[in-house]
Amino acid sequence: MDHLDEKLIERYLAGSCSEEEMEQILEWLNVSEANRREWMAFRMLPAKEGFARFSGEGHVSRSYREVLSGYLSRRTLEKEITRKVTLRLMRYAASILLLAGMSLGTYRYVSGRLHPEMLTVAVGWDEPVRQVTLDDSTRVWLSANSRMEYPKRFAGKQRTVSLEGKAFFEVTRDAAHPFLVKTDAYTVEVLGTSFEVLASGDGRISEVVLVDGSVEILDSRRAPLCVLQPGQQFALDRRSRQFTVKEVGIARYVDWREGKFEFDGMTLAEIIRALERHYNVQLVIGEGVDLQQRLVGSLNLERDVDEMMRIIGTVIPVKCTVQNKTVVYMDSSK
Repeated sequence: MDHLDEKLIERYLAGSCSEEEMEQILEWLNVSEANRREWMAFRMLPAKEGFARFSGEGHVSRSYREVLSGYLSRRTLEKEITRKVTLRLMRYAASILLLAGMSLGTYRYVSGRLHPEMLTVAVGWDEPVRQVTLDDSTRVWLSANSRMEYPKRFAGKQRTVSLEGKAFFEVTRDAAHPFLVKTDAYTVEVLGTSFEVLASGDGRISEVVLVDGSVEILDSRRAPLCVLQPGQQFALDRRSRQFTVKEVGIARYVDWREGKFEFDGMTLAEIIRALERHYNVQLVIGEGVDLQQRLVGSLNLERDVDEMMRIIGTVIPVKCTVQNKTVVYMDSSK
């Protein structure tokens, strides 16, 4: 600007102008000597009582020194104000960062609860039994050709995992957070117990065998189907959607966790059914195979399905052919 407003100068000398106005005056005075002489034209200097007007040129330098002195005093005050404002802004910035951190943490917490990080463990056809410990210390044994999806951290009111294939669960008891195993055909809900689940996508029958505790079986719409007691087996026909509950021997459903299958007087039909459950395969039996013959022995379940079928063929007169590791054809070799 070319000229200063007299009211602005009066406010400055009265000590009532703003810091922005003070900067405006000093910038104008520092532009040129002409501006400083024009300052004289206002003929205003602070006095003890009000304002006095002066007409001599001798007051020019005095006027400028007065303003400059006031400016320096104000600059000292300004630095202090700036320091305090800076500190205050730093505190605000720290608060903002802290709040931002809290907001991000809150977001991660809420997001983690609504959308927890999911993990997947899969066991191949030719792999041994794999044990997994979940976030709540629940232990799971996965059989060959099985897959389980579960959260890295359990959150919410329920502990839920999804299963394809065969697994044995030892669930940590937590009455406030029921444990759910979801399959494509049904859901098993427990509080704390040990049980085996067979949920093959290719097989016709899906099963749950309870070792101890209590479980409830729910259908795909979460409607209750039945409650199992220890030693009982739930078997669902995936085609007819009909199910049965019966008493079974527990040993054959738990030994596979240690990689062994012991049988004492079991029929070939029962052994075949157990191998179907373990390897998640379908055995197609040809004519001439005696399914009612009883056998005594032990099999190492850590072998893959091809090797297992070859071993069986050396014990009984059958010939086994494995197709795509999903179907096994067993024919009489007599």
